[in-house]
Amino acid sequence: MKKINWTHIDTVILDLDGTLIDLYFDHYFWRYHVSQYYAQKCGISPEQSQRQLKQRYDAVEHSINWYDIDFWAKELDLPLRELLLERGSQVQVREDVYPFLDILQRKGIRRILLTDSHPFTLEVKLKHCDLAPHFDLLLSSHQFGAPKIERQLWHNLQKAYPFEPAKTLFIDDTEKVLDSAHQFGIAYTIGVENPDSSLANKTFLRHVSVDNYMKLVSEV
Repeated sequence: MKKINWTHIDTVILDLDGTLIDLYFDHYFWRYHVSQYYAQKCGISPEQSQRQLKQRYDAVEHSINWYDIDFWAKELDLPLRELLLERGSQVQVREDVYPFLDILQRKGIRRILLTDSHPFTLEVKLKHCDLAPHFDLLLSSHQFGAPKIERQLWHNLQKAYPFEPAKTLFIDDTEKVLDSAHQFGIAYTIGVENPDSSLANKTFLRHVSVDNYMKLVSEV
């Protein structure tokens, strides 16, 4: 893996789900927990429920609505905020996250959490972990009206919270999102190979990737 020249970086932007928090939480919640309640409401089998939900999820994948818990609560006619609160304690932060963030702090590097999660979802997740004190900014793309996969998000972010793309590192578990950041001009992009602890590692075609953030700072 090509080493990062940390003397050239003054800002690190990190995704939340799959990057800081084990993506298993979201996968289980949306694919199984919500599916159980949807099956009961509609009087269908769990298998039918999962198939129907997948079709509905896929229809808006990566749009701002895809990440919007209130959009889905209305679409599915389910109390999703209440269901999320029930599951919030299951949030698990990756083991390498806190040591990595602490090193960035000691180096004087600004740390920004930028998630596509709805602000309520972000609030619930932060309530059940200790991530908030480790960041200088906690942001949801919903504040900017576009998800990270759209280049407009990056323009809106830079306007609201100025940063130098040439001195910025962005870490995310979705290659198309990394593409968007790179196209905007962010100099350093890194993919997360193991966003979900229950699944095999993934590969990235166009970006450097890691399975442990401490590999990025071994030379710091």
